[in-house]
Amino acid sequence: MTDRRTFLGSLLAAPLAGGLPAHALAQADVTKIFVGFPAGGLPDAVARTVAGPVGRANGGTAVVENRPGANGRLAAQGVRTAPADGRALLVCPASALVHLPHVFPDLGYDPFADFTPVAQVCENAFAFAISGKIPATTMAEWVAWCRQNPDKASFGSPGQGSSPHFMGVTLARALGLTMNHIPYRGNNFALTDSAGGHISGMVSTTGQLLPPHRGGQMRILGVTSPKRLAELPEVPTFAELGVPALTLTEGTWVMASSKTPPAVVNRLSDAIVESLKDAAAVQALKVQADIAPLGSRALAARLRKDYDERGAGIKAAGFTAGQG
Repeated sequence: MTDRRTFLGSLLAAPLAGGLPAHALAQADVTKIFVGFPAGGLPDAVARTVAGPVGRANGGTAVVENRPGANGRLAAQGVRTAPADGRALLVCPASALVHLPHVFPDLGYDPFADFTPVAQVCENAFAFAISGKIPATTMAEWVAWCRQNPDKASFGSPGQGSSPHFMGVTLARALGLTMNHIPYRGNNFALTDSAGGHISGMVSTTGQLLPPHRGGQMRILGVTSPKRLAELPEVPTFAELGVPALTLTEGTWVMASSKTPPAVVNRLSDAIVESLKDAAAVQALKVQADIAPLGSRALAARLRKDYDERGAGIKAAGFTAGQG
């Protein structure tokens, strides 16, 4: 026979539980931040920087879930198919939304139909760097080395068809070189192989390449920023090197499902942008990129602009994922 107190307790608990099992209730206030690259890279660092304010804005905590592979598409799918309640967010390089859709017709998601911008956290330039084991200190010397060693001329990127892949192909074409493209599941692996001399160079963010450049394991030969970087005053821009097509920077963005209520998007956007004013909180992130916050509306405009411009560049170059 059922005890009266047990019966009443079950009645009171039912509306609160909503019929969910205990483990589902425990996860109800946890926000998942999906990252399509391994731990240690810029998107991962951004996700961990915003996890605190995002979790608090949603009334709980946030965890970072790394789903590396397929140029970040696995993480994007995780958010696209999750409930649109603001508790599944994507942290990604802008290229996932403005570059990949022009390269892969069967990408599996639409940057406008499936996602809504929450905030931009930071912005970075890219660089081309060669292994410190190669006897070249300038781009001209690198070109000469490649022509003397055509079977060794190669570059790594975080994936086939990725933005760094496109930059490497663009650079090789401008310099009149043939460089073998080696795709990796994230640039950390490319960096290890390049520094070890297993591949001759790579394209990545300046933040990732700066420490090994200073340590002598890598040598940065050119940067994509509009002007020389204060941290690398000796390194020319690609415009100076005669490759103006490689003048670009890229943001790291936080996105939500397109069906997320606007009030939730605005709450998360405000929380992220406000948190970036805390110098201590972003100190580690500043080593890899420039803090450049944008709210939801400003990022929506940036998404459209970058999408159109990158698409035009890819079409003009005739770039495909199979090149290199």
